[in-house]
Amino acid sequence: MVLINIHESPDCFINISKTQDNVKSKKYVYAGIAGAVVIVAIILIFNQINATRKTTIVEEERSTSYLDFSYEEANSDLKSTLTLNHINMSNPLRFSSPTDINQYCNFLTDPKKQALVKYCTSTELRDKNGNFLGDINMVGSSTAPGLVIAALQSNPLLTNYDDVKTVFSAVINETMCQCWDEEKPGGYATLSDMMDALRDFHINGKKPDSTTHSISLANKHFEIEATTNANGYLWKLLVAR
Repeated sequence: MVLINIHESPDCFINISKTQDNVKSKKYVYAGIAGAVVIVAIILIFNQINATRKTTIVEEERSTSYLDFSYEEANSDLKSTLTLNHINMSNPLRFSSPTDINQYCNFLTDPKKQALVKYCTSTELRDKNGNFLGDINMVGSSTAPGLVIAALQSNPLLTNYDDVKTVFSAVINETMCQCWDEEKPGGYATLSDMMDALRDFHINGKKPDSTTHSISLANKHFEIEATTNANGYLWKLLVAR
């Protein structure tokens, strides 16, 4: 608040010329305040419009090809869940520059789809004995992932196969839904049953790669792949919209 003091003359009455000057001063002050209020209002309106646009963009991304969670919440939830199952998940590494994304987050064979990747996170997984299991990567826009990739290595004897199942179960529960029992995707009562079927098919087959292809669950899709390599078997779980 601006205070304007009017001083009385020694004769205890207000000088007319001073009064007129004060009235003019008040008008200028009030005009200045009014102008400042208008400017502040305009700034607030523009800020609100920009915030609304940003929110709309995020909502559009999450309602179309992007998943309905952030990198932070998904990595945090997965870390907590896996810790309860004696699997250590590292804090995520974050990549956003084109050079880093090309080097560390180049997972898509389609160049056009890979070009859409603007951000990714990567975490490392180890079993209770500290042995390396694999990693979980999330790629997409700067605000939301469009694809989650869990890639784990099992040895030729599949002695750590249960750890692979544990990680895949956690990824599905945290990034898709905890609704397998109700929906039974692919007609399998449990994820373990589906993976065992894929394992048997792959081991008995003659091809180096086997896949379940895309399976719908909770308005999203997942796919499990098994690949024979020099170290045993590489298992991949892909989750997308």
